[in-house]
Amino acid sequence: MSKTDTQSALSGLRVCHVGPHLPRRGGVSIQTHLTEDGLRREGAEVHSVDTILHWLSHPVLLPVRMLLQPLVTACRFVKAASRSDVIHLQICSWWGFLPVLTCAPINRLFFRKPMVATFHGARGHLFVRKHHWWAVPFLRLIDRIAVVSPELESAFEEYGISARQMNVVIDLSSFRFRERAELAPNFVWVRQFESMYDPMATIDVFTAVQKEFPKATLTMIGAGSMRPDVERCVAHRSLAGVRFTGILPNTKLPAEFDKADIFINTSVNDGQPAAVLEAAASGLPIVTTAAGGIPDMIEDGAEGIILPIGDVDAMVEAIISLLRDPERARSLSRAARANAERHGWDAYAAELVSFYGIAGERGAVAAQEKVRS
Repeated sequence: MSKTDTQSALSGLRVCHVGPHLPRRGGVSIQTHLTEDGLRREGAEVHSVDTILHWLSHPVLLPVRMLLQPLVTACRFVKAASRSDVIHLQICSWWGFLPVLTCAPINRLFFRKPMVATFHGARGHLFVRKHHWWAVPFLRLIDRIAVVSPELESAFEEYGISARQMNVVIDLSSFRFRERAELAPNFVWVRQFESMYDPMATIDVFTAVQKEFPKATLTMIGAGSMRPDVERCVAHRSLAGVRFTGILPNTKLPAEFDKADIFINTSVNDGQPAAVLEAAASGLPIVTTAAGGIPDMIEDGAEGIILPIGDVDAMVEAIISLLRDPERARSLSRAARANAERHGWDAYAAELVSFYGIAGERGAVAAQEKVRS
């Protein structure tokens, strides 16, 4: 579908878009923001429903939040859905499943508008299998579901729910491409400090690489429950050159990517991590595990290096080999950027047209108008 066709299909469409909004940090909120921003540029009328009560974010207020958030989300949804042609939910596990519990039943009872959902998250398949007895009936109220990993697609199939894999979107304009040829051993890691992303494996990899390249550096960006353990491990091993930035706003991430030369990802469970694509957009060679939807995002050997989950030795060997092979580094850098460009807004917008089910409908309307004229 051409850009003109995509814009024609989306222009004037009224979309009720439900999901967590910025300034809440996280991949789903960023996808929500980029989707709404892009739809508005295409001429769509977007009615936003923020599922987060930002003023109740403090942990002490969790009981109040648990009571009010579903009610407020439902009220916001009723107002937005009544003025929309299609409803799009951005969802994930646990709190991120709230839009399904509140919005899907309301839509089925009162509006019956076409409803689609994008299910994000590294452990979504585990959530669906564990809680299928109550989650699946609500998911069946949704007309179309897109997922970001083959594991999640398989989990839905087990319970008779058809789902399609769909790419995430990144803001290409925010990330400056710098071709990497003569690599320096400067690494960057961007995830949450949680077991599903295995930050300890990154430290193990870096420990081994630094024995070969004593001036190697590692920047770890993010927060999470395992960060204190990782910091203690770094101190115990007397590792030099490791920097913890905490959570960074998106505006500061491009500068960190620009200073690095290799992006490391050691996930055990994953979806389609936007951070990997953003690093690729910056020209960083990607060295990653084969978790979740990553093998569907990156062609192994051409656009990045994909290794078995948990194989620290293989990752160390791959990184050292890459540092000593500038021609391969240059090739991976260029291919990474080209791959990232396939995940920009234009490609994503064309997927949305199909996902919303409006391509045929808009085409039929246009044909009828042409006949009348």
